[in-house]
Amino acid sequence: MRPVLLEMAGFGSFREPTTVDFREAEYFALVGPTGAGKSTVIDALTFALYGSVPRWDNARTVALALAPTVARGTVRFVFDVGVTDRRSAGPRWERYVVARELRRAANGGVSVRTARLERLHDPSGTGAVDEETEPVADGAPAVTKAVEDLLGLPFGDFTTCVVLPQGEFAEFLHTEPRKRQETLVRLLGLGVYDVIAKEANTEARNQEQRAQVLGEQLEGYGDATADAERSAAERVTELSAVRAAVDAAVPRLTGATAEVAAAKESLQRLDADHVLLISLAAPEELNELAVRRRSVEGELTATRAAVDTAELADTAAREAVTAAPSRAVLELARRHHAELAGVVAELPGARERHAKSREADAAAGTDATAARDAVEG
Repeated sequence: MRPVLLEMAGFGSFREPTTVDFREAEYFALVGPTGAGKSTVIDALTFALYGSVPRWDNARTVALALAPTVARGTVRFVFDVGVTDRRSAGPRWERYVVARELRRAANGGVSVRTARLERLHDPSGTGAVDEETEPVADGAPAVTKAVEDLLGLPFGDFTTCVVLPQGEFAEFLHTEPRKRQETLVRLLGLGVYDVIAKEANTEARNQEQRAQVLGEQLEGYGDATADAERSAAERVTELSAVRAAVDAAVPRLTGATAEVAAAKESLQRLDADHVLLISLAAPEELNELAVRRRSVEGELTATRAAVDTAELADTAAREAVTAAPSRAVLELARRHHAELAGVVAELPGARERHAKSREADAAAGTDATAARDAVEG
């Protein structure tokens, strides 16, 4: 990690906005009287990255970060991180900007209001408002975790090897050799060699076990003579033939299995139908219905015979009608017969009228004779 630019406002002893520019410095030293704010610059750098300061003795303490007479404070830190690039001889630098904002509540409590980590598209930029950036993390816990992953150092290791608090460097030099070695191994990434050694030992043991197993298997092949090899080859041929026969029988077996399953389903349905049929009982009126059925069948037979007879009579009548004279002649005869019947019915009256006429004629003749005689006389 290489510092580029640090901006503070309302942080610690820096009440007014303050900027520390590291861009033109390969090496630098902070010089000034006691209380000038040298340690506060380092505190601001650490706070921007991890949200805490080692000399506060409490990673959760943030109240000391805010200047006593302000309600809002900000820390903004621009830094470079070296990225290994196989295409170039040296590391490739990527530039990031991290910022945290402090706020004082009405009750006097101080908290981190916002925190954000971004990667700059321009590796020479300073994270100005008009510069393009790529968000990496948002929120205090997420930003701290992202910084740890980016630098490869948790807060404790960073404050041990990068920004040792005042008076603690001597303690680090005089600590137990084992603890100092553990710290250096962790910081320098030498623990990877322990991992490699463990994996190598594990692989060696696995290969040794495999070699032992293979040796035992080779001992089991001591009787592998030419005759045994020929016998095994014949056995393989026989097994291949058996396998081919099994492969050919598998489709038939599959079909037979499907047929058996279908037969089982059909049998289950038949069993269910059988149970239903067993539960059925003939009604008490069945015998009476059988007698009535026989009677109806007899009547139906007689009716069918009568129908046959009627059909024969109808056929004969139709044939007689066909053989009879023409209907016009019959109609004329019927009219003549009706006229004759009328005349016959009027005959007695006509006879009576005829008799009366004859009597009247006789009387008229008599009267005429008498009249002539009277005239003559």
